[in-house]
Amino acid sequence: MVYVEWLRVRGTLKWTAIVLGILFVLACVARVAIPTHSHMEGSHEMAFGYFIVFGAVVALIVATMLGAPFARENDGHLEVALTKPIDRVGLALMTIGVDATGIVAALAIGTLFGIGLHTIFFPPWITFHVDDAITIVFGIVAPLAWYAMLAAATSSLRRGYGAILGIAWPVAAVVAGLSLVDPNDNSLAALIHGTFWTLSRIDPLVYMHFQAVDMKMGTDQTWLARLTMLAILAAGYGIAAVAQWRRVEA
Repeated sequence: MVYVEWLRVRGTLKWTAIVLGILFVLACVARVAIPTHSHMEGSHEMAFGYFIVFGAVVALIVATMLGAPFARENDGHLEVALTKPIDRVGLALMTIGVDATGIVAALAIGTLFGIGLHTIFFPPWITFHVDDAITIVFGIVAPLAWYAMLAAATSSLRRGYGAILGIAWPVAAVVAGLSLVDPNDNSLAALIHGTFWTLSRIDPLVYMHFQAVDMKMGTDQTWLARLTMLAILAAGYGIAAVAQWRRVEA
């Protein structure tokens, strides 16, 4: 039923692994060229959650690449999809399931890449705590919410879905950035802040809470509310995507 989607996921993961493999080789070359310092010797204690950040970024990239499954069906393949011995909703859910499997696999690949890359320069002593388990859940749910948002934005399109996927990251970054504008008693700044803060509530990237200082997704006191919102966005966007695609006519 979804053989083509499996092929697409396999191809995406294959090229992702190839690119990461090239980066790993370049890192090995760089490690050989860099003189060894005392702080690069021995093991360094690192929480497993640090490496999930690598995996989450890779999963988000793969989610973007897979993020228009229904638009691809609309683009010259919808007639074939309608002849399959399964209702449109069932086919849509199977397609989403295949893509979700690929995204989770990308998370694992990216996490292993992060561990390998760190080991080249600073061999880690990896520890695992409750916070790391929470980070893993974020690393799964956030890319799925991002994927669902892109699927909802493109599910009724027949052409031009590539442009949506291409501008998704910069648009999300701009919305998140402008939502942080300090009003500071300025009416224009207050308007910008209010508008983009409201828009940012439906941006999955906002809830990931990357911490640039220690390269870890935050598990502060707001983690449960943020995770709940990500789950709601994933479900809501997924339902919207399926509902829109169901109405598309061949």
